[in-house]
Amino acid sequence: MGIFVLAAVVFAGWMYAQRRNDDSLSAQFRSSAQQAYRAISNCENYKLTRGDSYQVRELEAEKAVAAAGAIARSNADRLAAMALSDYLHQVKIVHLAWQNRDRKSGKQGYAESSRELRTAKQKVHAFISIAEERTHKPARG
Repeated sequence: MGIFVLAAVVFAGWMYAQRRNDDSLSAQFRSSAQQAYRAISNCENYKLTRGDSYQVRELEAEKAVAAAGAIARSNADRLAAMALSDYLHQVKIVHLAWQNRDRKSGKQGYAESSRELRTAKQKVHAFISIAEERTHKPARG
């Protein structure tokens, strides 16, 4: 009987530790996600330009997001990777809407896309800050 109680306690502890790991970003993913975020942010800074300067940054951001997504292991990693991907997607949409802004429908699309871009960027900030709060709890004293 005691062995079953011990097994149940060990299993519950293991499940708790597993759940806690799934709720936080892994160190390897965090550094990759930060690089991806910087690449997307750099791409966003050039979203209102024509030519190669934007295209080069978009390609760099795509590579960085793919690299971050490839090493995502925990649930928090995967959610943050999806938020990064969504952020890059919204930057691309805003760039395309900006290119089509001379058309009547393009002006409305540009304004709507800009709002969605802000929302996507806020999501990335939320995922990264939530994960940092969970992994960097201040010591009680």
